[in-house]
Amino acid sequence: MTVRDRAKYCGWLVVAGLATYLMHEGAHWLTGVALGHEMLFGLNVVRPVGPVPLRDATLISAAGPIFTLIQGVVAFAVFRRNGSVLAFALLLWAAFMRLVAWGISGLSAPNDEARVGIALGVGPWALHALVSIALVALAVLAMRRRGSDRWELGLSYLVLSLVSTAVVMSDLRAS
Repeated sequence: MTVRDRAKYCGWLVVAGLATYLMHEGAHWLTGVALGHEMLFGLNVVRPVGPVPLRDATLISAAGPIFTLIQGVVAFAVFRRNGSVLAFALLLWAAFMRLVAWGISGLSAPNDEARVGIALGVGPWALHALVSIALVALAVLAMRRRGSDRWELGLSYLVLSLVSTAVVMSDLRAS
């Protein structure tokens, strides 16, 4: 991979990352609005303005991870069919986002899958594990098919981490 190819790849990762955050949070927002709630929207957090019934809160929480899981599956299928760099980037983002959310959920208040798992009575970790393992498995299959080397994986991790940090920090400044 040439320096130009790596720069182009990083550009796709940034675009895919911002799109993934917007679509994931957009799924939460759209679900809340469809259920009749006023919602606050941020790049890394969407929440109802006031109290909502548990059923609605559970649906709102589930919407983001469900969308991201679908994104990962569709991206994998597209990548497998034509080797699209954008599809590969979208798949990496889906896996990275849910895996990091799983880890962070143990350090802070329960997030999406944890809240849904608690509401469904399966505990805070079961859904995180299912979603994260499924997406990471697809990402590993795609990396093998693509022939990703250590440089590409390291570069991917760096860009994913930097974009995630920027998104989280932008929401912290906005609140």
